[in-house]
Amino acid sequence: MTDLTFAILKYGFLLGLWFFVWLTVRALNRDVTSLAPRRSQQRAARERDRERASATAASAALSAEPQRVAVGAQGPVIVPSTSPHTPEDFTQPAQVQPAQHANHRSPAMLTIMDGPLSGTTMPLSQGTITLGRAANNTLVLDDEFVSSHHARVFLDDASGQWAVEDLHSTNGTKVADQPIHAVCLLSPGVPVRIGATTFELR
Repeated sequence: MTDLTFAILKYGFLLGLWFFVWLTVRALNRDVTSLAPRRSQQRAARERDRERASATAASAALSAEPQRVAVGAQGPVIVPSTSPHTPEDFTQPAQVQPAQHANHRSPAMLTIMDGPLSGTTMPLSQGTITLGRAANNTLVLDDEFVSSHHARVFLDDASGQWAVEDLHSTNGTKVADQPIHAVCLLSPGVPVRIGATTFELR
């Protein structure tokens, strides 16, 4: 056997071996692909319907009418809402009218009791007071735990009382050491905490 013949046989054998390996890998890949579970069109349609229903439910929850919470001596009390507020209401202080026929002492000042601005007072006669880190707030709170537009204090038209509302802040607002999740009516002397700042109406 000549060297040329031996070389041809050797390379032919190697080529055949690689071809056999390629066929084996291809067959295995085809088997794995055919056995892998495929999501049927019916199942995909069901999942799309489920996602659409979830999105609709979430949208309905966001658009639901807010409730008001009255804080009294016996804790928060839910009060039906008659005038829902939208995010556009928070951009500028609202012009409000004094409550009429009120049988309670109406507060006149917002007083900061604790925090960096302790001792600061602000008359409620100017209308809605917004609190947060942003410069366009009525009270600017330089506190990393306070959101840009954290909360607002305003005169509630339905009840004729001053109220506080958390504006979807990150760390929330507490009234009488209780987190609020709706508009909360305020009585004089009830502490409201935002970050490191505590204030009350007087």
